[in-house]
Amino acid sequence: MSNRTKKLTLIRHAKSSWDDDELDDKQRPLTRRGEKDAACIGKWLKDQHWRPDGLWSSNALRALMTSKIIASTAKLSLSSLEKKKKLYLAEADNLMSLITNLDDRIDHIALVGHNPGLLDFVNALTGEMIETLPTCAVYIIEFPCRTWQEVTTGFGTTQAKITPKKLR
Repeated sequence: MSNRTKKLTLIRHAKSSWDDDELDDKQRPLTRRGEKDAACIGKWLKDQHWRPDGLWSSNALRALMTSKIIASTAKLSLSSLEKKKKLYLAEADNLMSLITNLDDRIDHIALVGHNPGLLDFVNALTGEMIETLPTCAVYIIEFPCRTWQEVTTGFGTTQAKITPKKLR
């Protein structure tokens, strides 16, 4: 039986490097600060007893590195990590389509992706009008519904939000 709520964790990838002009955008790695920020966020999530049913990451290296560091630090099994090509630079409507088509046996999913899509998605789901979603920022949003198909804009409640800067 599915829960009466669905929960979505949205995480923007950590700070990435622009040092090598030759690199394809998908191949940009994290900076040292990005790695530290991801570990810091992972520890915070662990302290919150964060346990998503799945962790989906964009296939960009910076998002995958962020996902792996967070999963490792939060003590999540790396088997819960799935690489999703559709998350790479996805816009809010693509993210909504992905969410509303989730298997209802999943009660809590975490997505690691990119701006501006994630920022627009947070605003659409919560009705908030945040202006920035910094690197490695986390939004945990809850929906009062049994199925993902019921999720609509303005329907979510922000349960938690954090940025690495607030943890320094």
